[in-house]
Amino acid sequence: MSAKRFRLQAEKCAALAKQTHDRDSRDRFLRLRETYLHLAETEEQHEKLAGELSVLAAESERKSAKLR
Repeated sequence: MSAKRFRLQAEKCAALAKQTHDRDSRDRFLRLRETYLHLAETEEQHEKLAGELSVLAAESERKSAKLR
C-alpha cells in the first residue's frame, strides 16, 4: 500500500471518529488513524531510501562499466 493510500485511510478513520458517539469506538478510530499515519511515514522513508539506493547502484554500475 502506498503512503498516499495510508493517509487516505487515516482521514477516513478521523471522519469516523467524529461521527461516532461511542467513546471507545472513537478512541479506537483515533488510534487506528495514528497507526495509518505512522505507516504512511514509514512507507515514505522506505520509498526515499529505495530511490537513494537506486541512484547509488546506478553510479556503481557506471563506474564498473568504465573500468571494463
